[in-house]
Amino acid sequence: MKLGSIVTSLSFSSLLAFNVSAVELVNLSDFPDWFKEAMARDTKVTNTSPIEIADFQVNSSVLGQATAQEASDGTWYYTIDIGTDSPVECYAFNEFDGPANSLYSIVEYSLSGVETLNEKTLSGQFNYAMDSGVVDATPYLSLDTLYTVGEGDEKVSGLLKGLSAETDNSLQVCIHNEMGYQSAFVAVFKSFVRAFTAAQPSPEFYRSTYQIVINDIPMGFTREKYIEDSDGDIEIVVGTAFMIPVDETSIARSDSVAFSWSNPDGSLINASEYTIENSTMTSSFNISYVEDAWQVKGELQGKSLEIELAHKDWLLSSYGSYLESVNLLNSDNNSGSFYMWTADADPTAAIEVVISEEAGNPSGNLKIDMGPLVMTMQSDKKGVISKGVMQQGGLKMDMVLMHSYGTPTL
Repeated sequence: MKLGSIVTSLSFSSLLAFNVSAVELVNLSDFPDWFKEAMARDTKVTNTSPIEIADFQVNSSVLGQATAQEASDGTWYYTIDIGTDSPVECYAFNEFDGPANSLYSIVEYSLSGVETLNEKTLSGQFNYAMDSGVVDATPYLSLDTLYTVGEGDEKVSGLLKGLSAETDNSLQVCIHNEMGYQSAFVAVFKSFVRAFTAAQPSPEFYRSTYQIVINDIPMGFTREKYIEDSDGDIEIVVGTAFMIPVDETSIARSDSVAFSWSNPDGSLINASEYTIENSTMTSSFNISYVEDAWQVKGELQGKSLEIELAHKDWLLSSYGSYLESVNLLNSDNNSGSFYMWTADADPTAAIEVVISEEAGNPSGNLKIDMGPLVMTMQSDKKGVISKGVMQQGGLKMDMVLMHSYGTPTL
């Protein structure tokens, strides 16, 4: 398990607006009947059309009538007619910030297009709904934005729906500027994502995706992949994406990616991590064992950092944390203490992590202590974690398994 993603989510969630308490962030009961009726509209898209992108080995069909509008500079743009007044617009990128930051950027770009189309200035923008889920094994983020352009009797209202997902080597973002048709939009988006995943190999022996729910609002996800190489070492890739409603109009965004290698015994070989917050690279680090010491190099908030850890002994990898959890659950021991490195918690030090077996706790059978942070998880005997919960002050974070394949130990 990548414990750094837990630290990221909890620290970043301090931006949360505490009066927000539901997936739908705006109460539609105060809106006129015509607006509610428009929001309730939907349709079933049954026709399909082909799309082909050689760069991603994409040669598949998507729901709706897809038309390629642009393909340049690492961006592929399609409009997809679903039989309503406005088409679904879908993008594919080979360079991107991440599911959270890129989705927000496309939403903002699309709102500027709304201004141009209506020849009116944006006069209101509100976070309507947000969610996270999976397209088969691929996690996605959802952000719906209510907007108004113009003033007085000339004011026009609308809803911009947005979805994003990162596949193995590209990012997909779809937008629909029309009230209602929610299930149709999601279905088209899922078919677009599947066009990219259809040809992708799955070399990992274990993968998992968790929905991150903060104060009962699904705000993001974390996913991990474990791949064994020809020498028996373990390659680990972990991605985390969050969107946090700061207030009724603002969204804070965070995308993090961590790459690491582990020995078969669970000890860390090396690792690198980076985080992009609100379209800015806020941190980037790597760690390796050189000349009998752990050397950390990178940047934090634009400032260079190069340090040698005081901890000289071996470090536990994310793969190793699964090994230790499985050993604990299948032995007479009830706890174990280890040292790990995660840049999200503290890039300058190794952190002591205590894993304890919990008896009779309805929240879970494992407790993870990382200094002031404590998380309870439910794990089976093979190490697959189905849920986790952490509470600190007024913040409660739940981790809910959305997809898994294989087992996390060899």
